[in-house]
Amino acid sequence: MIKAIVLDLDGTLLNNAHEISETNKKVLKKLESKGVKIFLATGRSYESMRSYHKELNLTTPAICYNGAKIISHDGSVKEYSIKERSLKTLIDVSREYKTHLNIYQHEIWYSENIENKETEIYKEISGLIPVEKDFDHLDEMFSTKALYVGEHEKLLKIEKDINNRLGDSVYTTFSRPFFLEILDGNVNKGTALRNIMETENIPLSQVIAFGDGLNDKEMLETAGIGVAMDGAFDELKTVADHVTTSNNESGVGEFLKKYL
Repeated sequence: MIKAIVLDLDGTLLNNAHEISETNKKVLKKLESKGVKIFLATGRSYESMRSYHKELNLTTPAICYNGAKIISHDGSVKEYSIKERSLKTLIDVSREYKTHLNIYQHEIWYSENIENKETEIYKEISGLIPVEKDFDHLDEMFSTKALYVGEHEKLLKIEKDINNRLGDSVYTTFSRPFFLEILDGNVNKGTALRNIMETENIPLSQVIAFGDGLNDKEMLETAGIGVAMDGAFDELKTVADHVTTSNNESGVGEFLKKYL
């Protein structure tokens, strides 16, 4: 018996217009009425994802920043940020490679350049407005997560360099080929899922998780049933138990109608 469904947003629950289809909403509401708990787990900030949480009228914890920040319905917050030493290295790397870097503090998106194409890409997806900030003059030296935006091949080189410099003190992953995400080394969607289900007293075997990015890999591996979207990274499809149709074809809802 399935007791929980955990959903990535972009490329998974949302279509390419960043909307939840009527099919997906209808199926999720029906399952929720039967006692199944619905969770959203996204790389987005809380500010960027909460409208979807509200649209579905969810009271379950919101899993943001790939698990680095979890906000409960009562307003309590658990946050696992990148530490000062690691963040300073990430800033150095962005400058050495001349690559765009986003930093997030207290739900504010900071960047040293807010007028480039990388900023426009992220603005269009997230709906957020950036704040320009010299990273040498941050009031606090932490970040809920860090995000590099650029060409995939260049980001692969950056990822390798970061792992060589910082080892397991950080976790690196790709949510999209042009988004390299960095978190504290103890954080990913899988650990967040495990901790929340333990609190909710729901066995992992009774959880279905859906995703499309490499940042969903640990989540799909941790859940009893992992479902990758058509169009997901090939590496994600290899660890998934099932592959469903695309986010533009209501793949989440269509799979759940057949499976449940």
